[in-house]
Amino acid sequence: MNVLECSSIDFSYPLQNGSSLSILKDFSLKLAPGEILSLLGPSGCGKTTALNLLAGFLKAEMGRVKYKGNELESPFSSGQMIFQDSNQLLPWLTAEENILFPISRRRFPGMRVRVDEKQRQKLDNILSLVGLMDFRAYHPVKLSGGMKQRCALGRALMADAEILFMDEPFGALDTPSRRELQNLLLDLWKEKGLSVVFVTHDISEAINLSDRIMLFSRPGSRVREIQVSLNRPRDRRESSFKEMEFDIYSSLADTEE
Repeated sequence: MNVLECSSIDFSYPLQNGSSLSILKDFSLKLAPGEILSLLGPSGCGKTTALNLLAGFLKAEMGRVKYKGNELESPFSSGQMIFQDSNQLLPWLTAEENILFPISRRRFPGMRVRVDEKQRQKLDNILSLVGLMDFRAYHPVKLSGGMKQRCALGRALMADAEILFMDEPFGALDTPSRRELQNLLLDLWKEKGLSVVFVTHDISEAINLSDRIMLFSRPGSRVREIQVSLNRPRDRRESSFKEMEFDIYSSLADTEE
């Protein structure tokens, strides 16, 4: 059974003049357990809207989204969103308190976070996995952009996420940090058996991470689907990687003409 699927999705945004702007039309998708699927395309092609529909943050006008065979009506705890904006963390909480947020009752400044021994052990394991053990007591203002995204990944793990919805999460990082975070995501994917829907406009990033890539064009049309059968770990210098990169670039360029 697919962990997530949608069929015949239509979605548009209302405009002030009473008309509407079509974003997605007859959009369908299936996500297998343990699969990394990238939604790749230029800005404004509907990738983020599709992600928000899959995560339950938006409601389709036509069609439906299903999680493990059940129709999805709202966001669900097994699906966790990780945004590009590093300000997704709560500034008054430390790194470890942000990671604990899904299971704690602390919602406002001044409230204490209380966890039992089992939760504390889980926290320590997650801090180690995401490389923040030495930064657990730091507040977000003292963390780099990459560290903030590590913290967001840790928070998703604390919530026992089965699916990560990732909206260009590494797009604002420098190249070395971006590649470090890509490798971290792959490590977590292997260890936890996560399913991932990853939005990006970076072709190399999509090839490096994905089992499958769905290409989008403006406005909101699915152009092509590509199975990425390259062996892991993938080397951007290899001819097979470069050939796939050029092939995808050509497909996207054709849609812009």
